[in-house]
Amino acid sequence: MIRKLLYSYIRRDLYFVGVYMKINPKQYAIALYESVKDKKDSEVKHVTKQFGELLKKNGDLAKLDKIISQFNVVWNEKEGIVDAEIESARELDQKIVKLLNNYIIELSGANDVIIKQKVNSKLLGGVVLRYGDKIVDASLRGKMKTIEEKIS
Repeated sequence: MIRKLLYSYIRRDLYFVGVYMKINPKQYAIALYESVKDKKDSEVKHVTKQFGELLKKNGDLAKLDKIISQFNVVWNEKEGIVDAEIESARELDQKIVKLLNNYIIELSGANDVIIKQKVNSKLLGGVVLRYGDKIVDASLRGKMKTIEEKIS
């Protein structure tokens, strides 16, 4: 009973917002996050079904890919998850990846890190870390450039 009431409020609120103003994908993503956080799987399934019906009713199904992308960003931000990229000259050992994972957690204050590894044969050695809007260049090329700038 309470669940049905909650879902009807969410649906009604989103519908009224959609009627009076155009909802952008980020707004949809935030609304979806707020609707599913702390919910059980069965409840999430129901909310997402209602959400899909709302998108259809508002004529916004074409925005679904952008909404999903924004939802991932919102989810990670709210849950303290950071997307990171580790670029290196060759595939890294899992022990090194774990150390870099912990280093990124320490630097960013995140609860967790989702790491994507990228091999760049143009790097001579070392790594380049990218997370959020930060770049940590610990590559040999980056170090050589820093030394060159200091002696110039």
